[in-house]
Amino acid sequence: MERLKKLMVSSNPWLRVITIYLIGFLLLIIVAITSNVLLPEGIIKNANPLWNWSVSQNLLLGTLQIFCFNLIFDVVMVLADLFAKCSRKSECYLPTGYWCLFLMFIIFGVMIGTWSFQMATTSMPFIDRMARMFNTTEASGLLEMLAFCCIAGATANIAIVKSKKDGSTTSSRVRDIHLSGSEIIILIIGLCLQLTAAFIETKSIHLI
Repeated sequence: MERLKKLMVSSNPWLRVITIYLIGFLLLIIVAITSNVLLPEGIIKNANPLWNWSVSQNLLLGTLQIFCFNLIFDVVMVLADLFAKCSRKSECYLPTGYWCLFLMFIIFGVMIGTWSFQMATTSMPFIDRMARMFNTTEASGLLEMLAFCCIAGATANIAIVKSKKDGSTTSSRVRDIHLSGSEIIILIIGLCLQLTAAFIETKSIHLI
């Protein structure tokens, strides 16, 4: 576990992104299978009032709508990354933003397992749902999650408040935050992937 934590907060931001994406993907698959077996279909379809809005019929405006909506989660993750925790037996400070990221993977897994997508109409067999997830010309989910991983990974080491389980806390100033060249590139890639995912999702919605 400690070795995995070190990969998640590695000094190499590319390694961080790959690690958290693989963890998130595995979590997604497990949750999708479990929720498909245990939970009723459509259980969280109207659970979140933030999802109850219509996408513009204009492809460009619809893309910008979804992109700006996802920016809300970006901001939440980055703000959460300002805080990091370390267990007593560990030397690694894990950013709080990672828990937000993995929660999104879990929610995505439940949505696939129970077919709780807001714009979804008729259901489809579970195997077809899983297969469709990999078709990035129609489904933007995995691309969107990769974008979130890029943003979370790029800002994983910006914590200004670091706390340990024993109660000790160290803090620094916001002005002390500095992103490396690679982290800035990954952040830009994440936003570009998010914009692409928003375009794919808008196009898919228009085809329903």
